[in-house]
Amino acid sequence: MSTLSTSDGGRQGPKDSPGRDERPRYRRDVRPEERRTDRLVLSPVTMADLDAFVALEAALRGRENPPREAPDPADSARYLSRFVQVWDRGELGYWTIRHQDRVAGFGGVAPTLWRLRRCWNLYYRVAPDFWGRGIATETAREADTVAGARHPDWPVVVETDPANTPAIRVAARVGLTRLPGEAGDRYAVLLLDPGSPPEPTAERDQPRGRNGPRG
Repeated sequence: MSTLSTSDGGRQGPKDSPGRDERPRYRRDVRPEERRTDRLVLSPVTMADLDAFVALEAALRGRENPPREAPDPADSARYLSRFVQVWDRGELGYWTIRHQDRVAGFGGVAPTLWRLRRCWNLYYRVAPDFWGRGIATETAREADTVAGARHPDWPVVVETDPANTPAIRVAARVGLTRLPGEAGDRYAVLLLDPGSPPEPTAERDQPRGRNGPRG
């Protein structure tokens, strides 16, 4: 699966999960255990990560051409709080990615609605200092594993800028396939579909994170 904004690494964002009987639940006073890969520590995002969240966004904006101004910390706090609320509701949400005791980015999966289907939104945004090390791919693979254990019938989706080649490559590496585009599309869409039929639902759409410029 895969991000961040593709999930900017992506349109990522949490959505309400389906019925309570299907939804993995956690005690709100006990955070799920962090995940560990060969190189990474993946922890549920918290508001204590705000400084790193702002710094990442500022670094990514500074690499744009032309560079954009630094983010408003208050806006970043509101955005991050929406990620935190996913965990607070007992859902599976996005992680803070640490490599060698440094925050390397943010990513993972969160429930979303896509074309009236319950899906996992795959998200990954990695700081420029960590580009080229396969961190987004490693995060995306772990997210795919965890999401598949929770709801194996849910598709995994990534939406990103069509020019965001690195994020598209990450999504392809973990098995997502790019869907044919249509005139006027703002985003490239990549999907990993386990084959279940569409499942209509009236649930509201939750905010999604978009994958960053690098996977």
